[in-house]
Amino acid sequence: MTLDEGKNKEIFIVDDIKQNKKMKKRLQDMGLTKGTSIKILSNNTGGSFILNIRGSRVVIGKTVAEKIYVQPSKHKVFNLNAVGNAC
Repeated sequence: MTLDEGKNKEIFIVDDIKQNKKMKKRLQDMGLTKGTSIKILSNNTGGSFILNIRGSRVVIGKTVAEKIYVQPSKHKVFNLNAVGNAC
């Protein structure tokens, strides 16, 4: 499944990122790499997704989220001590 199919408060593990090289590098710089746990904090903002990635709050657009392949995480606990970042 892709990240844009996720709902608020769900936790996922990144399987693959199918973006161009430049965007993939930008996402990696923000901590979004294969195997990373991410939590959707909000997807009710008109096409933007607010995520918690490695303790940081990150905002990505729906078109970016559509190209991030994830699988549901079995873990229910997630650290919400986040600071900001945007893409």
